[in-house]
Amino acid sequence: MIDYKVRLRPAIRALEQNPELSLTEVAALACLSCYHFHRVFTAVTGESPGEMQRRLRLERAAVALRYGSDPVTSIALGAGFASSQAFAKAFRKQFAMTPGELRRYPHRLQESKNGHGDRKDGHASSPPPGQDEEVSNERSFRMKTEQMSGRTLAYIRVTGPYGEGYDPVCQRLYQWASARGLAEAEWVFIYHDNPEVTAPELCRTDIGVTAPAGTTGSAEIEIQQMPAGRYAQSRYIITDRSQYGPLWQEHIGDLVAAGLAFGDGPCFELYHSTSNDPLRDDVSFCSSVQD
Repeated sequence: MIDYKVRLRPAIRALEQNPELSLTEVAALACLSCYHFHRVFTAVTGESPGEMQRRLRLERAAVALRYGSDPVTSIALGAGFASSQAFAKAFRKQFAMTPGELRRYPHRLQESKNGHGDRKDGHASSPPPGQDEEVSNERSFRMKTEQMSGRTLAYIRVTGPYGEGYDPVCQRLYQWASARGLAEAEWVFIYHDNPEVTAPELCRTDIGVTAPAGTTGSAEIEIQQMPAGRYAQSRYIITDRSQYGPLWQEHIGDLVAAGLAFGDGPCFELYHSTSNDPLRDDVSFCSSVQD
């Protein structure tokens, strides 16, 4: 059983010391792949690595504004913002005041919700130094683990932001599958990249249907072998596409809370049934774990 709180501690401390570290470097400190690092980090700390980086940079900038005399533009560039306008917008969101207001009225920093602006994303800020990061125990625990057999997958690769451009690809793949008697086969969506590390326009999704061994592809359809292995599975009924992101995070949170070690296999969605009118997807979120 893995204690992810302990596993992530060096990464968190490194970010606290130097928020300019790349997320690839920070993930390596936690001995996690870049793919898994983002959601595991969020499950443990309540904020994503990128959110923590932004918060720490803004807190450092607030100190510079409060106690220093450097121009706001210099502080903005030092905090990693391309312009003072972008910096002012982020600063106001974090501290409920502008950089200029902090300069003029430094005492207001303590009044701005203890140094935190509105957080509409639902994430809590990380705990104070010296206080352990805890994993919430308010989990659904609908997750189970089971040994899954290998599958042959006929698929189309989609490159771009996750969730976008899937419908026309699904239609083309369905036509191909129907012509071969595979219309009722399992549908599988495999996600290859972490959008915090990989630019959204470069993120890769394989949209596929299971097929008999020996199936051949076509100009657009590729074939791959999904490995057998042990997978953690969380089954959900989706009625709104906005549920996918939070439920994936819940699935990873359950896996982290259970102390399971990630395996080398893929993370994917396995669809049991789908309906578009009204939307109702019966789907299992699956993550490879070690035996």
